[in-house]
Amino acid sequence: MTPSRLLLGVVAVVTALMLQLTAIGRLPLPGAEPDLLLVLVLAFALAEGPMTGAVTGFSAGLLADCFASHEMGRLALAFALAGYVTGNLHDDTERSTLQLFGAVAFGALVSLSAFAFEGVLLGDHRISWHTVARAAVSSVPYDVVLTPFVVPLVAGLVRRLDVDPLRRL
Repeated sequence: MTPSRLLLGVVAVVTALMLQLTAIGRLPLPGAEPDLLLVLVLAFALAEGPMTGAVTGFSAGLLADCFASHEMGRLALAFALAGYVTGNLHDDTERSTLQLFGAVAFGALVSLSAFAFEGVLLGDHRISWHTVARAAVSSVPYDVVLTPFVVPLVAGLVRRLDVDPLRRL
């Protein structure tokens, strides 16, 4: 990983987390809130592959865990798993738009399932079938709505960093 790619990931994750905490989380939307940070992790996973998805997911989740009211590391594990699984869908061929929407929906479901499973294992009394179903019905469509804004932007920035600097001249 080059320093410019690392810098892109750090700036993107910190920016997304700040937007999530200050703006998106305060929107008066019905159900669960959209998760910009998760969509960003899934976008990096789709753009660069499973290892980047897992590392970005773990880092972003751990940072988000610092501001959450649950056990430290739950989001880190859920985001890392979702980033890894979604990153396995990475390929360099041209994808249809529907595939991107499906990949983000799948990654959001993986993250939600992992987070709920961790909650059950840790005895979190807030986790029930009703809350998980409600979160799946509301947050996954919100995440899919964010897809056309986040995934192409991340893919374009990663592609731009992949270009050899000598070719730009």
